[in-house]
Amino acid sequence: MRVGIYNQPAEGGIGGSEISVAVLAESLARNHRVDIVHHKPYLNRERLAEISDTKLGGVRMRHVGVEPYSFGVTHNPWRRYAEARNWQRALSEPYDLFINFTHGYPPFCHARKGALVVLFPFHRPAHSPPDEQPTSANAGPFWKRPSSVYHEWEWRKRLSTYDIKTTISRFSRIWTTRRWGVDCEVIHPPVDTRLQVREKENVILSVGRFTATGHSKKQLEMIATFDELQKAVAPRWEYLCVGGVSDAARDLEYFHCASRMAHACRARVLANLERSRLRQLYAQARIFWHAAGYGECEERPELSEHFGMATVEAMSAGCIPVVINKGGQPEIIEHGISGFLWNSLEELKEYTALLMRDEQLRARMEEAALARAALFSRERFLGRFSVLLGVASSMKGST
Repeated sequence: MRVGIYNQPAEGGIGGSEISVAVLAESLARNHRVDIVHHKPYLNRERLAEISDTKLGGVRMRHVGVEPYSFGVTHNPWRRYAEARNWQRALSEPYDLFINFTHGYPPFCHARKGALVVLFPFHRPAHSPPDEQPTSANAGPFWKRPSSVYHEWEWRKRLSTYDIKTTISRFSRIWTTRRWGVDCEVIHPPVDTRLQVREKENVILSVGRFTATGHSKKQLEMIATFDELQKAVAPRWEYLCVGGVSDAARDLEYFHCASRMAHACRARVLANLERSRLRQLYAQARIFWHAAGYGECEERPELSEHFGMATVEAMSAGCIPVVINKGGQPEIIEHGISGFLWNSLEELKEYTALLMRDEQLRARMEEAALARAALFSRERFLGRFSVLLGVASSMKGST
């Protein structure tokens, strides 16, 4: 088969979406011709393979320009429907199988078979051009009624071109149902659970992109919390705040602000580490922190972690997670068994201090975290996908 795997996010660094795409591409490329279709000019095969720990020698990278979403401007429903079907047609048309990893509105799928992977539905479907004035809701055929009637019909037709519909977490599934009106099967992302467990040091670790806008990982709040914790109960502990940072001026400014805050306490801010170095830090740390979504209102669920791949990676190296009770994190952590879920920064300090003081508790939770992480392995992800796609023989023996 000719397979296209589409990574829709056009901004940000290389994160969970790109890693999932790479793992799936590596597996399918053993028996098929695979393209990774993407919008990021800086995303090259070598860098993606290094970050995702995959072998992508047989995979082609296909960069395409971003085409703004539009329902079209004509009032003729059949012409508008034709325009909608043709929007980004070239993304899927060359392929027998098209797999779409997306936050945004999916284009119609023109491949023989389509699979939709909803990372998180950032927006509700738009309805009409701003200058369109609907007529009476109860008069005339459907194309003369309010445009929302047409668009609801078109939306159903659009999604029906995907034979398979999945999301990356139960959290994402709930919001996909609410916002897009479609139920999906949950397939958790593929996490590299092959990390080594070594002798631990008194280190707290967090991993997440440094960004000033959008999906903030709340590094400034975590550094401030560690400063308070260190003064109270943890003078011999260290906090390593790790993540990627782009060349965008606002992101660099945020990163430098975090660095200045860290300099005042036993914290270090590290950016753009090689994968091998990050593995070492996972193996070194005793505790893992995550705070994405802290302080955000419930009406902005997209600002919480949609799953939490870094949390699972940390657990697979024996790090005990103390993470926010939001987004996809509660699907990963068994509170009080394989880690702690917190609702306030006071609880973050309380649970962390408890682990710092109790060596036996740390030993029990470390074992539980290791066992829990195994449930989110790459092998499980590929096994679930192979059944849905009907290409089990192609993905057999994937790692």
